[in-house]
Amino acid sequence: MRLTRTALAVALLGTLVSGCTSLSGGVSNPFVPETHFIILIAERAGYVDVHLAGDPEMRFLFPSTGPCAEILKPEAQVSYSTRGRYGQLINPDPDGKPCIPMGVGNLDVWRNRGPRPDPYVTGSPLPRRTARFTEIHRDEADIFLRGRWPLASWIGFARSDDIVAVVPNIENCRRAVADGKATMEYRYSGKPAYAIMMQPPAKCPIEAFAIPLPGAPGP
Repeated sequence: MRLTRTALAVALLGTLVSGCTSLSGGVSNPFVPETHFIILIAERAGYVDVHLAGDPEMRFLFPSTGPCAEILKPEAQVSYSTRGRYGQLINPDPDGKPCIPMGVGNLDVWRNRGPRPDPYVTGSPLPRRTARFTEIHRDEADIFLRGRWPLASWIGFARSDDIVAVVPNIENCRRAVADGKATMEYRYSGKPAYAIMMQPPAKCPIEAFAIPLPGAPGP
């Protein structure tokens, strides 16, 4: 699937409400409630992968059904609220339900807003764990991998034993995920917040995590 960006001016129409919403694990929503333009949208692996204009640009994975199917349109202007675990998009229909994301990108931004594990407790300045996964989707931009991603809980994903991770479809990542098992790394600062380890200096950055879609078969 070919993804194209649309050059759009960012419409920041002001703050709707104030405050932060906590994820599990004490992670605070790093974004503010504002109105944004959708600058990239594509249906992938059953999700709608959406990028919203902003500083930083916001990335979410939404379900492709229900109220999200009504709200998510190319180049649409949407209102983001911080209510809920990952925030939500407000339905312009006063009687309509909000569009609630299943996953998030911007992992370094979410990490920076939460309490970080103590390196003395984890025993390493760069904690690493074994991830086991099954590829569920691949297109020209990304690879979707469902399985056990132990360190995902550190940015608020309570069930890290069944999570979808998204990595870019680049040579490093294609090699890193070929065996269905790899070592994932968490970084306390800098980018990427998460990566799949390879022979140094090569790495495969993890771009997003998502909760599996309801009814989707397990890995």
